[in-house]
Amino acid sequence: MLLGRAAERQAIERLLAGARVGDGGALVITGDPGIGKSALLDAVRSTTAGMLVITVRGAEAEHEVPFAGLHQLCAPLSGLIPDLAAPQADALGVALALRDGPAPGRFAVGAALLGLLTRAAEDTPLAVVIDDAQHLDESSASAIAFVARRLSSDPVAILVAERTGSPSVLTGLTRLELGPLEATAARELLTADAGRPLDDEEFSRLHRATAGNPLALLELGNRRIEFAAAPPGSPIPLTGELLTAFSVRQRSLSDDARAALLLASISGDDVDVLMRACTAQGVPFAALEEAEAAGLVRLQPGEVGFRHPLVRAAVYADSVPTARRAAHRILADVLGSSQPDRRAWHRAEAAIGPDEATAALLDGVAAVSAARGAYAVAAAQYERAADLTVARDEKAERMLHAGEQSWLAGDRDRSRTLLGRALEAAPTSDARARALIRLGTVEARCGSLAAARDLQFEAYAEARGHDTDLAVSALADAVESCLFLADAESALRAGEMLVEHAASGSLDGIPYYAAGVAEILGGSADRGANLIRTGLARATPSATSSPASSAVEEQWGLSWSLTAPLFLRESGAARDRITEAARVARTHAAVGVLPFLLTLLAKDDAAATNWHRADEGYAEAVRLARESGHDTDLALALGGWAWLGARRGDSDSAREHAREAGELASAHDANLAGIWASWAIADLASVEGRASEATTSYEALQDRLRELSLGDVDLAPVPELIEHLKPAAGAGERLESLARSYLEAARRKALPWALARSHRAMAIVADDEQEAERWFGTALELHEGTPDVYEAARTFLALGSRRRRARRRAASRDPLRAALERFDRLGATPWADRAAAELAATGETAVRREAGSLATLTPQERQIGALLADGLTTREAAASLFLSPKTVEYHLRHVYLKLGIRSRDELRQVLEH
Repeated sequence: MLLGRAAERQAIERLLAGARVGDGGALVITGDPGIGKSALLDAVRSTTAGMLVITVRGAEAEHEVPFAGLHQLCAPLSGLIPDLAAPQADALGVALALRDGPAPGRFAVGAALLGLLTRAAEDTPLAVVIDDAQHLDESSASAIAFVARRLSSDPVAILVAERTGSPSVLTGLTRLELGPLEATAARELLTADAGRPLDDEEFSRLHRATAGNPLALLELGNRRIEFAAAPPGSPIPLTGELLTAFSVRQRSLSDDARAALLLASISGDDVDVLMRACTAQGVPFAALEEAEAAGLVRLQPGEVGFRHPLVRAAVYADSVPTARRAAHRILADVLGSSQPDRRAWHRAEAAIGPDEATAALLDGVAAVSAARGAYAVAAAQYERAADLTVARDEKAERMLHAGEQSWLAGDRDRSRTLLGRALEAAPTSDARARALIRLGTVEARCGSLAAARDLQFEAYAEARGHDTDLAVSALADAVESCLFLADAESALRAGEMLVEHAASGSLDGIPYYAAGVAEILGGSADRGANLIRTGLARATPSATSSPASSAVEEQWGLSWSLTAPLFLRESGAARDRITEAARVARTHAAVGVLPFLLTLLAKDDAAATNWHRADEGYAEAVRLARESGHDTDLALALGGWAWLGARRGDSDSAREHAREAGELASAHDANLAGIWASWAIADLASVEGRASEATTSYEALQDRLRELSLGDVDLAPVPELIEHLKPAAGAGERLESLARSYLEAARRKALPWALARSHRAMAIVADDEQEAERWFGTALELHEGTPDVYEAARTFLALGSRRRRARRRAASRDPLRAALERFDRLGATPWADRAAAELAATGETAVRREAGSLATLTPQERQIGALLADGLTTREAAASLFLSPKTVEYHLRHVYLKLGIRSRDELRQVLEH
């Protein structure tokens, strides 16, 4: 019977009640050892009537066994795996070793588990109860956390108990800290155990000494005489006392019982293995009955269960090291080749020094774990292998693999440590270069971009003259870091060296891409564009179509296949590459590239007609970047989102996104994100009519670009600045100089987007009306060569406004109508209002495009609606967005209600219109 815990039980019952009506969720119960987490879980099982209950228990012996926890969770539902979408069924099958295949991406297994649980819950509400979560292997814990964060409209409840202070991936979930028993419940517990009432002084001392820990109360309650003899207020280390209490019990056992108990503590839950191990050691399995009588274990057919995890810990910790190593050796021999990962772990625990045979065994199972997507387990196995390796080159290689796998598992800090150890052990320049490149990747995504750049140049210095492809990889990574860092000078230096190496390597178009971006960043736009086009011509289809398995290079290459074409701002073949890169990344859920890729795609959509899709892309990029801890990507996504929000007039969200982007940019040297955020602040002042503040912000942005020596004309807000300076008296000479220098820079770049903006600027500063008309006409022709409707609308608005001010009201109406239509179509409400006001000033009543109910949809609702309108099934859309089908259906219902429609055919018609 559970005593007390009324509030905690109510919280759990609310969770279960919500799941029964389709409002799923998760709750993590944390607490000290012995505080009653397991007892609470046992008690709430009585409230799960009418639900399918799956119980999972973490085992310390399986902490490094790939997807061991997932096996427990999925075993009762294995018959439903074929019902999943093919990518999900494949990912889960590979993770569970049910089939062979490429390693699933970090999100792929989580998405597959989400699909499986929500499929199971279609018939009966589902409750997943996970105890001792601190002992789950990290690959399983990550998948469970992925699912738990996405439950909202599904009849699924996930209830987790884990030890306070244990490393956990279950972040971002509702947590309930289980505190000590309150006095009334504690007294009732002690009275029931002692069989007699306790006086106040006796109870108070016990309650204070145990801090209300239920298990400690029961274990130490039998030692009341010792407490009576001790001075009042004597400190008692709770955990130590618990361990001592358990150790005292086992020390009274016979040698056979203690030996069998030690084997049981490290054999996992496989009773057959335990029985064979007992036989191998010459210990009767029945000796465990003695441990059962002592209250240490519970014996049931096919199961040996420890009374509490601390019992298992005490048994193992209290045994002598030689006995522990002997037990591990016996279990390794018993397992043989049937369970290579467990056998490798036991061999490693039995080793007392370098052991190449065991290291090789660990290396092999680590490769298998990596292929299954169990990156955290693979990292631990590679690290153990490295520690047991004698040869320095193999030690460095295995430690490098450990660092890579930790990075893919999302453990940034551990990855840094392991890669640092790999660098220390590296015996050759090439080995040092590989470690430095990987360290640079971690720094670029999660640390300091300046530090990343320096590491990547150092890697180039190590690889130069030894391995051309390695040297090119280091330089291309350096250019990418310099791009985010807004370090044009260093980027140009890397670009010059890339051109020297480009023809002699085997990396297709990547060196040309990187060199081209460096040139554009430094102001040599025409040369940069030509280099990018050369790279596009040289790139093989495999550069964007090969699966992003576990290789860091694949993610890196995929990002370049997107970044470089975007710099051209052109349609055609380059845009096709972008689309293919996005498809591959989303299909394989490459966590290393997806947030960045989504950000660039959103920025591309924001520079075209797809502002709603850009909004969706930024929202997803921000969510994934937060989950994966990619702070640089988060800064870029927030900066871009702020810029878009400012143009749409979303003042509050734009300011908040710009603020956070600016803070992240400062913390991580992500100067490009800071520039985007500054653009947003300036544009927001402009659309809100705060002209003086906007002028100051644009001028500050110009100063910042000069400070960073950034020569890319696309980053300069000169046309915007000119529009705000134009009304000022005496600004003519300065305006002419600004516009001329901007035009010259645009002509050097020779791409239509910058040229169109520069011609608009020249038209604004022109004194002669006919000259202004010529500049405007050329600008509009150039706009037709780009997908950027917003910039074209700005030019139409400037043209119409100038004609109206020149009292050419009839001639001003066509461009003002064109501006209004485009701004309305984009959802650029402040600019549409401005165009409508200009049109009204001509004497014409503006006919506004209805914003319609589409504007009321959230980014996720629009995203889901678009996918379903394109013909995807609910399950396919859910798999694409890493959501559950029920969540998709929930949002679809909202879409139907807001749009006033009832079918997907109607949805398709609305979206097409």
